Amino acid sequence: MTKAFVAIHCETGKESQVIRSIMEIKGVKEVIGVLGLYDVIAKIEAQDSVFLEQIITKYVRKVPHVLTTMTLIVI
Repeated sequence: MTKAFVAIHCETGKESQVIRSIMEIKGVKEVIGVLGLYDVIAKIEAQDSVFLEQIITKYVRKVPHVLTTMTLIVI
């Protein structure tokens, strides 16, 4: 099992909408709003790094109002 935390910066005022959308993505285990440089942190689990990359690039980054992401892979 491969795990990662994805820090997400989104458009101001759209945080709740982004959180709800990301919670619906398969592989996302937890999503929380935070204060600081990033607005949302998502915990993602996948069977391997290939699927993890697909979840992030094909789904998380394509959520409306997501501006940037930073992925931290758990070692």
